[in-house]
Amino acid sequence: MRIASIEKTLREIDQLQHVSLHIYGKYDLQKSLIWMTEEMGEVISAIRKSHSKEDISGELGDLMAWIFCLGNILEIPLSESIHGTFRKEINRQLNTYGKLKYDHSEGRLFTGESSDV
Repeated sequence: MRIASIEKTLREIDQLQHVSLHIYGKYDLQKSLIWMTEEMGEVISAIRKSHSKEDISGELGDLMAWIFCLGNILEIPLSESIHGTFRKEINRQLNTYGKLKYDHSEGRLFTGESSDV
């Protein structure tokens, strides 16, 4: 995966967040927090009860939808959130291990320095 591919994916996250706004609107913040928490509980329950991957996938989708809703309510682009999280973790791993700990692509995952992400 190259930086251009990551940037394209981040733009697609922005598009998904925009679509979710048209599907779900901007719900009440407090109710959305409760529903998102309930969905997280359903993900955990499905995993612990060894439900099928299809069931777990559906629960993860529900959780993601509420995360998009929360981003819309708070007017936070989730692409920026995930970009910042990835950048922070890449820098942490580079400082700690001198490389990406789980990258088995022999350095082909990213081009350039960690600041490229």
